Amino acid sequence: MGGSKDQQPRRTWKVGALAKATGLTVRTLHHDDEIGLLKPSARLAGGRRVYDAEDVARLYRIIRLRQLGFPLAGRTAGDRPASGRRQKLPVTQVSRRGDGRDGDVRR
Repeated sequence: MGGSKDQQPRRTWKVGALAKATGLTVRTLHHDDEIGLLKPSARLAGGRRVYDAEDVARLYRIIRLRQLGFPLAGRTAGDRPASGRRQKLPVTQVSRRGDGRDGDVRR
């Protein structure tokens, strides 16, 4: 007790295996690397990309943001605007009726 636990080797994916698992193309993953959107955690001696679990989690965030229509070119997943502050989203106001139920929705 108190000894070190046996650590299992971290799971990694080469670019082809990751492309197949996610339904993306190898070219898309290469492009995301080239623009700095998704950098692999390591490269093998021949320059082949290797992704770990954190990279895969980041990739799924990128996929979801693309599905929602967010422009991602030149950004890294989780980036904030240059000001360092979060962008304000449009506020929807709900007027209250006198009877306590929600009323009209206004922008």
